[in-house]
Amino acid sequence: MASKHSSAVVPNLLAPAEKQRRAHREYIASITLNDIAQYFHLPIREASRTLKIGLSILKKKCRQYGIPRWPHRKLKSLDSLIHDLEYVIDDETERDGVKQEDHMQDEKENQDAIEALAKRKRMLETEKATIQQKPTLDLMAETKQFRQYVFKRKYRAKTLVSE
Repeated sequence: MASKHSSAVVPNLLAPAEKQRRAHREYIASITLNDIAQYFHLPIREASRTLKIGLSILKKKCRQYGIPRWPHRKLKSLDSLIHDLEYVIDDETERDGVKQEDHMQDEKENQDAIEALAKRKRMLETEKATIQQKPTLDLMAETKQFRQYVFKRKYRAKTLVSE
């Protein structure tokens, strides 16, 4: 004979799990490139959840609009480069303010370096905006070289700290 507890537990285990409904075909068909572009800053899984469509459907829509790869990582890389530049610019301007007794030549070189960093930052920001508009574009060769330079410097700094 079965106990009272086992019969009470069985119906709860067998209760059907609520399925998420599929997106309607009309909704999927109505998704435009502008709708998708708003979520390029997110990973593709989060973007599909936010759009309330499946991952495969989002990928199909991207291919339909000529986007072979989701641009999140490219944009994230540009964001980190911009952030690093902002940090260096702030650090340089603080040091520039402290060194008032130094020579005029050093001050001029520091100011030139700050201007060059600010110019690089503006270039990266415009490239980021361009990629958000046209995600199929590749990073400029100059940006790739700069990114490689930054990664190498970070790696060297990390190895020096660990030694």
